[in-house]
Amino acid sequence: MLKKKLSTSLFAIITLFIAGFVSSCTSSDNPSMGIPDDMCVDFATFVSSNDKGSVFTLQKNEDSDIVTLTAAVKVDTQKLKPGTRVIIQYVPADGQQPYQSGAITLFGITEIYNAEVAQEPLSTIESWAYNNLKMMSIARTGQYINVWAQIDIIRDPKRFVLVADEATLGNDYPELYLVFTADDGLSRTYQFYASFDIAKVWNLTTCKGVKVNYNEYGGRKSVTFNKTTLLPTDPEIPAE
Repeated sequence: MLKKKLSTSLFAIITLFIAGFVSSCTSSDNPSMGIPDDMCVDFATFVSSNDKGSVFTLQKNEDSDIVTLTAAVKVDTQKLKPGTRVIIQYVPADGQQPYQSGAITLFGITEIYNAEVAQEPLSTIESWAYNNLKMMSIARTGQYINVWAQIDIIRDPKRFVLVADEATLGNDYPELYLVFTADDGLSRTYQFYASFDIAKVWNLTTCKGVKVNYNEYGGRKSVTFNKTTLLPTDPEIPAE
């Protein structure tokens, strides 16, 4: 789960998008501008949507159980494709506890930056121009590395990628590099949210974890994510 202090900033971002993604919802699902004390904000996968509602899956952290959440709103799948990683803002419904499968009251949903881990020689990675970022949060949930960073851009970064040094793919801990390159000109600081699918590296039989390297204003930083299960478990999706 994203830290509780994210709720205010994310609420402002997410509610800008919900009207465009949600095709219909009951009046009880329309949020006020107040933020409930028990609000949850999480990276999730949008699974499906129909007239009965929408389905999302997520994990609380690392290799915790995959939970399936259902919201009584219909999402326009022409605008938001099934399988897309998103951030959702919601409250568990029907008396269930957070991170238990079941119904939710959905307050907001927004599409974020999605990508798979790439593979390149280290010489190529080091040849790229890069800019520093301020890492607010980086965490793994299952096969995904989820990133919240502050970056200085005009509109869109030229490059925001997670790429593996191909020479390290057979190592116990392959080396991954998060590379950010800004667009040119006068910029401002933005909150940037991304979710990277690292399954191609994570599921290698030799892999015991991954080391993610990135550049902050104070220099290069790294974080290591250890593997505790062999393969991610497929979630149970309720029948539509």
